[in-house]
Amino acid sequence: MFNQYFGNYLLEKSLIKPEELTAVLEAQKSVKVKLGVLAIDSGYMTAEQVSQVHKLQAVKDRKFGALAVEEGYLTEEQLDELLHMQRKSNILIGQVLIEKGFFTYEKYEEVLRHYRKDSKLTDDEILALKNSDINKIVEIFIKSLPIEQIGMLSEYFELFVKNIIRFIDDEIRVEAASEADSYQFDNLITQRMGGEYGFFSGFASSEPVLAHFASVYAQEELSTMNEMAADSLGEFLNCQNGLFLSNLSHEGTEWELYLPEVQKGGVLKPVSKLYVIPCHLSFGKIDFLFAEGRPSYSN
Repeated sequence: MFNQYFGNYLLEKSLIKPEELTAVLEAQKSVKVKLGVLAIDSGYMTAEQVSQVHKLQAVKDRKFGALAVEEGYLTEEQLDELLHMQRKSNILIGQVLIEKGFFTYEKYEEVLRHYRKDSKLTDDEILALKNSDINKIVEIFIKSLPIEQIGMLSEYFELFVKNIIRFIDDEIRVEAASEADSYQFDNLITQRMGGEYGFFSGFASSEPVLAHFASVYAQEELSTMNEMAADSLGEFLNCQNGLFLSNLSHEGTEWELYLPEVQKGGVLKPVSKLYVIPCHLSFGKIDFLFAEGRPSYSN
């Protein structure tokens, strides 16, 4: 997930063009990460130190890691950690940015330093993004909400993100949750759940985005929000809620699940609190919605 966040930062700062980022994100799927880039990314080595090791490799037939340890740039423990990271991942965005000539090692180090400062994320939070730790990532973006059901929201939204990745798109980028007095939507997919807590959940977006979403889930070409698209979206939410309620049933909690609903064009007005979490996918943005109690609708 770090690639999506860092890539968006590059766009916001005009450090790369949209078409260049698209090419980078596509290319990084087949690029093996080099230890030097991982070392900079982890803060274990500077760009100057990485360049020095590369120069040494020109005269010594030794691996990067062995030379970095020999020069005192890395400890054995740090090298083991980097090698483990290298085996786990082949999708680090910095690797492709450097190989395609968009950044030098020095430029990547500088931009990464600014990103860490501007994002206001802790080292542990950035590590969670790099490791795609969904549980911790969800905590990052809902931690500021003043909500009694924060535990319930965290569990539900974590499952929602996992289902997006599993069934729809693994290039998801979540933004921080915010509270809203009302919410105007083009298309809204919800499903009523009756039970002990009675919270409201759903997701909304424009017709083209939801039609694409429905196409992916149904594995059929759908270009508009027709009946088949609505059924596909409802089936996705029904799957989400069914899994969630199944998990809760192990705790002895009884719930009732109603038929999914697709609402077109209106305003959502909460009876208590309404929270919106923007989720950017590779084909557009959807808003995840969560409320304490069922909101009312108006056209």
